[in-house]
Amino acid sequence: MRTIRNFFALIGLLSILGAVFVYSQYGERIQGMMGEYRALQAMDPMAAEVYRGMWDKLKETGNAADATVWRVPLAEGIGPKEAEESMKMIANSRNIMFVAEQPLSEQVALMTGEKQRLLKIYQFCNPLTAIRMVDYSDAFSAYFPCRIAMIEDKHGSYALYSLNMDLMIHGGRSLPPELFAETQHVKEVMLAIMEGGARGDFE
Repeated sequence: MRTIRNFFALIGLLSILGAVFVYSQYGERIQGMMGEYRALQAMDPMAAEVYRGMWDKLKETGNAADATVWRVPLAEGIGPKEAEESMKMIANSRNIMFVAEQPLSEQVALMTGEKQRLLKIYQFCNPLTAIRMVDYSDAFSAYFPCRIAMIEDKHGSYALYSLNMDLMIHGGRSLPPELFAETQHVKEVMLAIMEGGARGDFE
């Protein structure tokens, strides 16, 4: 009986010594991993999914910009003018202000005397939501106003691009419920503007 007790005591001692050795060799790394795990647990429930999607896109394209945007190609038969008019009408119907546009390709053509493929930026904003977002974090101001770019690619096709708002909404700790609802609404409106514009819809 004493032999069995001594055997188990030896096993216990070896386990303790093993744990001490592992911690002495890898303690900082273990603490670091636990810290990373706790930080992840504190994030929005969709944060991991958002970053995984961006990482998959980054691996596919090798381009960080491609990984952080939405892209909606214009439907067949829909030209830039129709898409532009449609986007403005949809924004107005959804109570988001069209605040500015930048015809960059036209400006470059005037500067160089050479025709450019289309590149035009449209800016939309809901000032009340913008102020509430800045009240939560000054850094959110870098996302204002919401921008949609219309661009003609090198093959003559057109597409709309905008920042993927999921990073702002879900990429960190969960937003307060009211602010989350507002930013989610802005995201839905921006997607409606892009998708409706690409189809030439007017509502």
